[in-house]
Amino acid sequence: MVINKKVKRTMLENRSQYLGSFLLIVLSCLLFTMFNLLSYNMSHISSSFEKNYNQEDANFMVNKKIDNVSALETKFNMNMEETKTLDYPVSAQKTLRIFSENIKIDIPAIIKGNNLKGGDILIDPAYAKANKLNIGNHMNIYGKSFKISGFMSLPNYIYPLKSETDIVNNPNNFGIAVISKNDFRKLKGSSFYAVKFNKSSSNLNSKMSDLKKYLKNSHAIILNWTNIDENPRVTYMDAKLSSINKMSSSTPMAILLITCMLIGIVLWRMLKKESTIIGTLYALGYTKLEITGHYLLYPLSIAAAGGIIGTALGALASKPMVSLMLDYFNMPMNSMNFTAKYITASILLPIVFLGICSYFVIRNSLKYSPVQLMRNSCGKNEVNFMEANLKLDRLKFPTKFKIREQLRNIPRSVFLLLGVTLATMFLLFGFTAKSSMDYLMKNSFNEAFKYNYTYIFNSIQNGKPESGEAFCEIPLSLKSNSKMSLTAYGINPDSRYISLKNKSGNSLDKNRIIITKPLADKLGLKPNGTLHVINKLDSKEYSIKIDEIAESYLGQYVYMPIEEFNQMFGYQPKSYMGLWSSNKLQIPENKLLTTVTTDDVKGAVDSMIQPLQISIGTISVISFIIGLIVIYVVTSLIIEENKKNIGIMRILGYRKKEIYSLVLNSSSLIVITGYTLGVPLIHMFLSSLLNSVTKDMTIFFPMTVNYFYILLGFVIIYFTYELSKVLSKRKVNGISMTDSLKSESE
Repeated sequence: MVINKKVKRTMLENRSQYLGSFLLIVLSCLLFTMFNLLSYNMSHISSSFEKNYNQEDANFMVNKKIDNVSALETKFNMNMEETKTLDYPVSAQKTLRIFSENIKIDIPAIIKGNNLKGGDILIDPAYAKANKLNIGNHMNIYGKSFKISGFMSLPNYIYPLKSETDIVNNPNNFGIAVISKNDFRKLKGSSFYAVKFNKSSSNLNSKMSDLKKYLKNSHAIILNWTNIDENPRVTYMDAKLSSINKMSSSTPMAILLITCMLIGIVLWRMLKKESTIIGTLYALGYTKLEITGHYLLYPLSIAAAGGIIGTALGALASKPMVSLMLDYFNMPMNSMNFTAKYITASILLPIVFLGICSYFVIRNSLKYSPVQLMRNSCGKNEVNFMEANLKLDRLKFPTKFKIREQLRNIPRSVFLLLGVTLATMFLLFGFTAKSSMDYLMKNSFNEAFKYNYTYIFNSIQNGKPESGEAFCEIPLSLKSNSKMSLTAYGINPDSRYISLKNKSGNSLDKNRIIITKPLADKLGLKPNGTLHVINKLDSKEYSIKIDEIAESYLGQYVYMPIEEFNQMFGYQPKSYMGLWSSNKLQIPENKLLTTVTTDDVKGAVDSMIQPLQISIGTISVISFIIGLIVIYVVTSLIIEENKKNIGIMRILGYRKKEIYSLVLNSSSLIVITGYTLGVPLIHMFLSSLLNSVTKDMTIFFPMTVNYFYILLGFVIIYFTYELSKVLSKRKVNGISMTDSLKSESE
């Protein structure tokens, strides 16, 4: 149609509004495509890795060697393989955990390099990168030289944590390695067994229980048992994917909703302005369908262009994002799969959303008769309910002008409010994550745990230790939910290394049974409540009465006196499994299962905070862009709608500063309100997100944000507002006195 020739001209005349919509669509589609392709490919890589390299169903450690492995494999229809392991202290701060090469279960996947030969060693790529180790280099382990033949990953160490109670890994100080079984015989180490049942079924837990009973009847004491779905070295990646899945839907949809509102406002304003033209087109014989199709070209062309470009950028960004994820989660990279359903959905979503939204806006404007449209009298003199009932007579003119400016275009004000709120939530997302991590470490870890070294033995010890403070620990699962894990600790009632406090900050009596707040919150437990659990080592059921709740967030723990622990779980009096100490103890390596220092934990947190700071910077830039687009577009709309008023102000002698104040400052209160709403909303969103992600995990992040970050966020948002005003001053200055006269003649 001939009238379609004006589409390009109109969009160029109002380029800021359409460009803002275009950029928001590009950002929305970019995030949608990138997050969904990232999640899909990581899930595919994970499932392929687990299947192709025969990931275990569980691993366990016993107090003696199992000689009848073949008989057990036949009896329980499973594969079983003994794995040797050793923690080698590379230096005072660095530890390399070495495993013997498996051939049946948890087979090492070669990421780069060659398979093992005599005198070779495979290491994980993150540790190699952090410590500047390359293929072909040599490593000295207890006087024997090993050549690095390649980089590898293990199916049971996807996220290489030193201890199962750790939150983050630190590749600078901890890594994993694999050597051949023949080479490992020359080293001293402990053993554990990995099992993989041949037929996966719903009764997997009962098969494991049967195996535990058999081992117990064979007089083997199970020292440790970990199911694969309770292993944080695997489940942390599942939690990460879960959070990505939530972000991949909520964030792009929120941006798309803002875009729909923006397009709706722009279309509504244009239809109102071109009312006379539309009436004339009716008179010339154009049908309502033809006119609707013409005005739909505006949103659909932007949606199509933004959708295609945003999807293409998201697809390009997804591969480096997968590579970045694989730097943290150690798995072999498969070929990227750009699945068609996400590409198609990303392109169609903005077209469908904007098309439907715009259709209703257009049809609502075309409901009037040609005469009404040509006279431009469609609701022209209507005053909305809020403005009619608001008494503004006593206020000064500048205040009345600003209030009426917002009340006379409620959709525009709502759009600005939601846009600023969304930008605030984006901005505070990273700040809240960092603030919560700081709180977790400073207020939870440092206050509760006073030791510097933790030593876990590979067998049960008896008697009084020569040095250090003895403790016991045992893994438990909830009776009503086997996926929910917790740990029971037996501690000295006079412990110097564990400090537990209640909500009021008062120290708790360690002669009583105490649980941590994450466990209490997840189960709704209160003092004098009962906790029903199953011992993972022997599948026995226990009921534990709770006396107190500790205000500690670093894990789902139960603390009780060590003698009561030994009595409850059937260990001999004065038995213990580990030592806490403020100083390094001289304990033979072949007696230890693992050693953890507080420096390891703090170093791991520091290593995580560094990429977190980059993420915060990226999110801050995104929030700045969203805020700038929304505020600038709204300011442009205000200026366009007030051309006549600005011209009259110039005729009446108003100075530039006074005009700026009246027109550009009218949205200040909405910007402040939007930011104020964003603070509690991001807290609620993150709390819901993390509660969902960590529901089957042993960690809990208390949602808190430092007042400094709240103030910093406000400064950034308000700076964005001020910048948009500066950019808009040129438009105000371009309006002359004659514009008011032209407006009247039109």
